[in-house]
Formats: sequence, C-alpha cells, structure tokens
Amino acid sequence: MKQTLPRPKTLAAAAAISAAFLVGGAPLAMGLDSTTQAQTAVAGTIAPERLSAPVTDHSGVLDAAQSNDLTEKIQQYKIDGQKSIFVVFLPSFGGMSPEAWTEQSVALNGAGNTAVVAMATEDRQFGIYGGDDWQQSELDDMYDAAFPQLVESNWFGAADAAIDAAAGSGEMSGESFAWLGGGAAAAVAAGGGIWAYSRRKRKETSAAVLEDSRDIDPRDTGRLAKLPMETLEQLAHDELVSTDESIRRGREELDLAIAEFGPERTRSFTRAMNHSTTTLQKAFATQQRLNDAIPESEAERRAMLVEIVSSCGQADDALEAEAASFADMRNLLATADRKIDELTRRTVDVRTRLPQATSTLEGLQERYSPEVLASIADNITLATAALDEAEKSLAAARELESLPAGEQGGLVEAIRHSEHAIERADHMLSSIERADENIATARSGIDDLIAEVEGEIREAGDLKRRGVSEGARADWAALDGVVGRAITTLEQSRDLKTNDPLGAYTLLSDIDAELDQQLDTVRETTADQSRQLQLLDHQLQAANSTIQAAEDLIASRGRVVQSQARTYLADAKRLQAQAIQLRTSDTRTAIEAARQAAVAAKRASRQAQADVDDYQRRQFQGRGGRGGSNMGGIVTGILINEILSGGGRGGGFGGGFGGGFGGGGFGGGGGGFRGGSF
Repeated sequence: MKQTLPRPKTLAAAAAISAAFLVGGAPLAMGLDSTTQAQTAVAGTIAPERLSAPVTDHSGVLDAAQSNDLTEKIQQYKIDGQKSIFVVFLPSFGGMSPEAWTEQSVALNGAGNTAVVAMATEDRQFGIYGGDDWQQSELDDMYDAAFPQLVESNWFGAADAAIDAAAGSGEMSGESFAWLGGGAAAAVAAGGGIWAYSRRKRKETSAAVLEDSRDIDPRDTGRLAKLPMETLEQLAHDELVSTDESIRRGREELDLAIAEFGPERTRSFTRAMNHSTTTLQKAFATQQRLNDAIPESEAERRAMLVEIVSSCGQADDALEAEAASFADMRNLLATADRKIDELTRRTVDVRTRLPQATSTLEGLQERYSPEVLASIADNITLATAALDEAEKSLAAARELESLPAGEQGGLVEAIRHSEHAIERADHMLSSIERADENIATARSGIDDLIAEVEGEIREAGDLKRRGVSEGARADWAALDGVVGRAITTLEQSRDLKTNDPLGAYTLLSDIDAELDQQLDTVRETTADQSRQLQLLDHQLQAANSTIQAAEDLIASRGRVVQSQARTYLADAKRLQAQAIQLRTSDTRTAIEAARQAAVAAKRASRQAQADVDDYQRRQFQGRGGRGGSNMGGIVTGILINEILSGGGRGGGFGGGFGGGFGGGGFGGGGGGFRGGSF
C-alpha cells in the first residue's frame, strides 16, 4: 500500500519527513505507535514515542533526585508558559537526524505547544524541536544555554539550563506583545495573571542567581562573564560599595597596626591599602563611563562590568587578608604569656631527645658509609644550635612581654623566630630517628621517583607548547623555573643515587612536590582555554551560518532590502572578524563577539524579510487591494522584476518583523529546530 506523507511547509520540514520516511532502510509512517516504530528503528536506537513523563532517561545518566528536579521545573514552566517541554536522554538517534527524531517526537506528543529536547549521549548529538507555538528565538536561547554543559558531558546541567532559558525567554517581549489584540492584552494586564506570576518567578530566579554568584572567585573572570547582565550590574554595584567600605575600615586597622607594630612591619598592609585605593578609583571611573550618555555595545559593557567585579573583589580579598593577619598578631600579643610557656615546654621536649638521637646516629654510622649518611651527618650539631637560638629568642620574648603595652615592639617576631627554630630542630632529629626506614625507601623507590620527575618534565613541555599555541594565560615563567630546577636536580640525583640515596631522594621529593603543584595549575588553565576555544568554534560556526543566511537573503532580494538590514549585516561581519582576530589573544572576548555577530546577523535577516514583506504589502495596497486569486502572482512578479532590474534609486520602505532565520534552523510564523553535535 502506498504511503502518503504530509506536504512539507518548509525545506527543513521536507528534509525531516524524508529522513523520517527511511529509517534504517525501511519505511516509517508518521504517527505509528511506539511499538511499531521501535521494531523498525535502527538497532540500538530509541524511536520517537508517546512520552508518559516530562523526563525520559533511556541512557541512565540521571539519578532520581535530578529527574525529580527537572520534572518539577518543567511542570512549573507548563503553568507559567502554557507550553510543554519533554526532555529525552537516549544513546543514539541511529539512522535519523536529530531534527527528524525531535520533529516526530513533537508530532506524537501534542504538536503546537510542545517542544522536545533530546540528547544522544553516546553519539554526542542533540536536538531541540518546537511546535508552532514556539518562537525560533526561544529554541536558540535553549540551545545556547545547553551547549556549554553538553561539551562537559553535564547531562543534568544541559537539560536544566535549557529549561531555565525557556523560562527566561518565554516572557512576553515587545515583539510578542505586539500581536496581542486589545481584548487579549487587557486580559493579561488586568489582575496580573500569568504575566505577573511569570515576572515574580523571574525575579526569584534572578535573586537566586545573584546569591550564588557572590561565591564566584573574583579571579574567575570566565564564570563572571557568563552571568546574566542584570546580575553583573548588581554585582558591580555591590563590589564598589563593599570595597569602599573595606578601605574605610582598613584605614582604621592600618593606623592601629602601625601604632602597635611600626611602619616597617606593616609595609605589606600599606601596599595592599594603596593598591585597593587605586583599584577602587579606576573602578569608579569605569562605572562612570557606563553611566554616561555614550553607549557601549553589550560585549563592551559586559567586559567593563566583569573588570569592576574582578578587580574590586581581588583588592577587597587582599585587604581583608592583611587585616586578618594583623588581627592574628594582636591576638598573639594578647596571649603572649601562654604562647611563651608552650614554646618553652616544646624546647625542653626536643632537647631531651638529643642524647638518644646521638646514640642512633652513631649506630647508623657503624652500618652505613659516610656518603649514605651525608644528608643527616650534621643534624645533631644543627639541632643543638637551633634549640639554643630558640631559647635565646624565648628569653627576649619574656623580657618584652613584661613591658607595658605599646613598648612591646619585637615581641611577635621573637615568638615566631623561636617557633621556627624549634620546628627545624624537631625535623632534624626526626630525620635521624627515621633514617633506617628512609634509607630503605630511598633505595627502593629512587628509580621510580626519577622516572616520575622525568615524565612530569616532558608533560610540562607538552602543556606549554599546546597552551602557548592556544593562548592559555598560564604563568609560563614560573613553570620554566620549576622545570629548570627539576632538570638540575635530576642530574644531581643521578650522581648521588649510589652513595647518598637518602639525599638524592630528598632532593627529588622536594622538586616533585613543586612540579606537581605547578602542573596542576597549568593543567587547569590549559584545559579551561581548550574548552573556551571549543565554545568559540561553536559560536563562530553559528555566526557563520547566520551571516551566510542573511547574506544570501539580501543578495537575492537586491534593492528591495533597505539600509538597516545591510547595516546589521555589516556589523555582524565586523564582529565575526573581531572574534577570529582575538581567537587566542582574548578568547572570552572573542566568544562574546561571535555571539553578538550571530545576533546581528539574525537582525539583518529579520529586517531584510520585513523589507520584502513591506514591499509586497505596498504593491498590493497600491493596486487597491484588488485582483482576486491572481493578485499574489502579480505582486510576486513585480517583486521579481524589482530584484532583477535593480529597483532604481531612492525606493526605500520601512517595515516590521516578518519572519527570518534562527541560528541553524529556519523559523516561519512559529516552531523550528536547533541542534547538532557537541
């Protein structure tokens, strides 16, 4: 029996129906029940089906709590937005494209007001398809919100972000409000209703985002740059106030510290105060630029706000750290007598270990060669000298502690110095007491430790080459310094390996710890830059597609398209070029430029289509709105003639929104698709 497919309204729909008709080489009729579809689907593929719950997890990537959270959020959105969202996780779309799969799923689950968000977790593809009640801009917002989470394989985060984006973009904008008739608009306005409730929900969500954003490290400009604009504006305001107040309080703390400890010992506090004051002045100047009559682009405004939040936050933290340090010193002064007694007892305890440690060292010297014990041979002498120094500092501390307040300068230093000396003496004696164990460990593990350090040196080189080429902002000089010391240590350790394994092992252990710390920092920085570049490539791909779509539309309509659409397109190309130029030198700015390029290109397409629609409308009205069924063909013929002839001079027309492109999927009056690979 011959199957009859519905006539597609768009090229995208035609492609979807074509893909749906042949799945795995077998015909698949639209509207078949889920059992039949499952039988005809490609092996391993979950075919579109009637969904019984807002969240369906065929891949098993969610736990129960996450599934419940998403379900509750979707149900709330259904109340707020009067539209349905279904989230589906499945291993693969099989032989179907993401667009075909999601379009069929929408058709099976309510069509018009339904959107399906489907993620193929093994094939790393996803799609978002909305029925006629969904605007392409809403699907674009959901796509843009979900994509960064999908790159990180954060399945719950991707679904959660998509739902939040739908709730954020689903509120009525100026464009969407325009089509409401008087009665509908009055119904919305009277009593608040859904509109008022949605606004309240958005305020609650914004407040939660703002509260969470306060925990972001001010050095993490990447996370700050991703915050909503209104959140950034509030954070910048809060940081300006906070830093101003911190400086006012800090001056009081600094004056007190100088009086107690003198200007030399408070130099670091003074530097932090000066830096914070300068930073705040620059931040106020930046805020003034944001407030003046000269407008900034969204990307410029976002960058300026991030700079205020980051610089003020870091200055604030540094000032608070200095204030806390001097508060600790004042506390130490207040409890100096108890601290001196404690250190005196520790000195006695360590000194009583000296005879036994001396005896242990003599026994070691009988069993091992002098070369093997070279690193601990002088530890008794050094420990004794350190204890003598500690007792001397403690005696000075007692004298200073007995003086009146304000005359105890040097007391804190004396206590700290004695504490350090005791620690050194304890470490030296412990090295003797554990020498047998340490020597055995060194002999058995030194080759592995050498190999580990060699591997870390190679990794450091690979990370630097990749990071520098990608524009990662790591401290490469610090990495080079550690690697240089590691190479020198390796050479020394190979020479000492046989005669002084303990000394060689100690040297290697110390440099290994340094390398580990530096590599951890560089790994994080380079990985973050790689993720940023991947996100930039995605944004550039979207920008390229939307720019090309706008270019094709304007080029094919000739002079019918007026200057505004062409201006938007020129701006999109400028932003695209900026994003490419800043790819590695300032990736975060490049990402924002690419995003803005796509936005400008969409505006160009919409305005161009509006010009075309307005031209057709004017031609129709110019003929008195008459002509019967053939009138549309006449107007179309005039339009084609206008395009082909160049249209003459000065024939500009205005107009409103009339369709356009939507970043990877076509949108007419409503509905559309966004999706791809990640």
